[in-house]
Amino acid sequence: MKIRLVSVAAVGAMTVVASVAPGRADESALDLMKRMRAAAPKAAFVAKGKIVSDRGLTRELELSHKHMNDGVEASYMEVTAPMDLKDTRFLFFDHETGRDVQFIYVPAAKRAIQVGGQTRKQSFLGSEFYVGDFAQPELDAFNYSFVGEENVGGRQCKLVQAVPKSTDDMLYSKSIAAVDPNDLVVMRTQLFDDKGQLQKVWTIEKIEKIDGNWTPLKQKIEDVQEKHWSELEMSEVKYNVQLPDDIFNKSHLMR
Repeated sequence: MKIRLVSVAAVGAMTVVASVAPGRADESALDLMKRMRAAAPKAAFVAKGKIVSDRGLTRELELSHKHMNDGVEASYMEVTAPMDLKDTRFLFFDHETGRDVQFIYVPAAKRAIQVGGQTRKQSFLGSEFYVGDFAQPELDAFNYSFVGEENVGGRQCKLVQAVPKSTDDMLYSKSIAAVDPNDLVVMRTQLFDDKGQLQKVWTIEKIEKIDGNWTPLKQKIEDVQEKHWSELEMSEVKYNVQLPDDIFNKSHLMR
């Protein structure tokens, strides 16, 4: 699924999910989340992305994603504009079990830094996204429950609440995801701070099926406390591409 305690955001900023069997009336919230994660496509893909915000920032980047042979999902991102951020690079590894691993290459420092602790709560390229929002935690790290139903984006969704079993190093105290149980897409995720107050609302504003995969092409994240928002737009999405494993290596960050 993706996006992490946002783990329940299922589409982390760039996650896609496939269409599968219709929703099951008797399944638990955890079963639904397992079904969603199992349905995620294994095909490698590339895309271009643009992040804009109400504060006037624009960030352009390129993304490569591949499901590795050892079951790890690897994502490589490189900033292409503006010039002062060009060549900033990110390498994320999402493990089926255990902690995710993230690296950032900072051109000015000419070194790759492993992301951990409070660094995961730093802004991603100046946006309302956290760096840690692009990492996938263990599914079993949360307790799930249904807390209602709602029509979101024209889809009848089940509201799935996820509460971390341990608060250590968690980005949010809980999340509530609006999940379409038929196409297995998350249309909106509400994210709560450590005081239990609503902090962010992450919404899929445009989604299309590309090569059989539901693909979020426009996502908006709003910090309701700070009253700012950012949008992530995806374009030129191509599936079933050939990506060498070398791209997803720490040495590639520092080339």
